[in-house]
Amino acid sequence: MRRLCPSLTGLQAFEAAARHLSFTLAARELHVTQGAVSKQVRQLESSLGVDLFERVRQRLLLTDAGRRYLERIRPSLQEIEAATVELVASQGRGGTLHIASMPTLGAKWLIPRLPQFFERHPEVTLEFVPHAQGYDFSQPDLDAAIRFGDGVWPGSLADYMTGREVLPVCRPGLLANEPNGVAASPQALLNYPLLHHTTVPEAWSDWLGELGVTTREAWSGPRFDQFSLLTQAALSGLGIALIPRCLIEQELASGALVVAHPARVLSKKGYYLCYPEQKQHLPALQTFRQWLMEGVDVVV
Repeated sequence: MRRLCPSLTGLQAFEAAARHLSFTLAARELHVTQGAVSKQVRQLESSLGVDLFERVRQRLLLTDAGRRYLERIRPSLQEIEAATVELVASQGRGGTLHIASMPTLGAKWLIPRLPQFFERHPEVTLEFVPHAQGYDFSQPDLDAAIRFGDGVWPGSLADYMTGREVLPVCRPGLLANEPNGVAASPQALLNYPLLHHTTVPEAWSDWLGELGVTTREAWSGPRFDQFSLLTQAALSGLGIALIPRCLIEQELASGALVVAHPARVLSKKGYYLCYPEQKQHLPALQTFRQWLMEGVDVVV
């Protein structure tokens, strides 16, 4: 059975002409003659039995059918181009992994480790897609995502990376009235403003609850929608923040932040590498996942 699939050359000519609404500009982009583009488009229209353009007084306008057809074929042409670029770049080895990452973890934890990855695996290219659109695995250009949560997301597999060890931290001097600048008890932390993350409003309540402190005061205080903002708020002396240790290693090492109480409590949430089941065997994903799992936190 013959498949109804137009030639790639004809589709490219149509897409370029539709984008420019000009055979001349399309020809210039494709490095062919204006007549060649016009011929390819006419052959495409003939094979489809549908007019894709209206030719009005030397102007080119898309028909409704042409507009709908363009919307459907353009993503496919872009995919073909992207796959070709990836193949040429990798020379058939490794490949490109399209990944989304939580911004703060990407900047503070992942990116500083990537030189080690690229040194070991130069055959793999990482392409970061916008975080805002980074969790829809129905999108063909997304292979994996680093997410924050409990590790359960419908339609995806998830491997724990880091982030469950959280610390109550603040600016040096905030607890000057406490012995040695450290809260004598978890309860004593309630004498200071508690800073919260918007998507984990229960963090302080859970942390204090694990240490036997139950109070509504654990829910009070300013809220911030990024850990980077929460960190800056603590650095600015606004209060005490619960932040994953992996995000503040530099601030702790430099003394810019200090631990307000030494109790070790593990959060129920952390950072996970997520990917759809149908992509789990991608060579680039397998390589990246294996490297990532070598450096995960051991939580006990």
